Amino acid sequence: MQAQPVERWTPERRRALTRDTLVSSAAAVFARRGYEGASLEEIADAAGFTRGAIYKNFGGKEDLFFAVADRDFTERLRTLSERLAHQHEFGPADLAALWRETVIGSTDDLALHMEVRLYALRKPAVKARLAEHQRTTRTTLAAFITEQTDAVGFDLTIPATTFAGLLDAATWGIAESCAIDEGDTALLDEFFALVVPAACTERPVRSSS
Repeated sequence: MQAQPVERWTPERRRALTRDTLVSSAAAVFARRGYEGASLEEIADAAGFTRGAIYKNFGGKEDLFFAVADRDFTERLRTLSERLAHQHEFGPADLAALWRETVIGSTDDLALHMEVRLYALRKPAVKARLAEHQRTTRTTLAAFITEQTDAVGFDLTIPATTFAGLLDAATWGIAESCAIDEGDTALLDEFFALVVPAACTERPVRSSS
């Protein structure tokens, strides 16, 4: 039997592996230490590299954080899509539960989200970058919403970008409130119960005649 050729470790592959390893380590350190508390030394050490490897692949902690955020959001939407694909019938309450579990995540996720926003409010350059990142994230979410509503035969009554902005802004605010007072837990369910039926209508079935 002929041996399979061994794929060569090109410089591009090595750099991609290094970047992926650094992003994974940064995600763990950010979750444990928070944005302000995380150090590049700890991130590099956890990844098995020197601090120089971070600067060779990223501009610094800020660049590394946004790389973590981008990958994290993509993975959460993929998980949500997979969960929706395996659930044949779902209402606003089901959607709220899935959104809470897959997109909002844990209290640590929320704390990091809030910490970065406070950091950005104090630094104009970071604020501008975070605003751009937020717009990009909402564009991705809008495309996801359009794809999912099309798949189940619904039309949107408002632009997908507007729906994405409402969903993003409101649910993080609700998540913050729930983290402070568990009595507010039902607010996310109520939000979805109000907004989803208003924003989505079932597509009329076209007559074959």
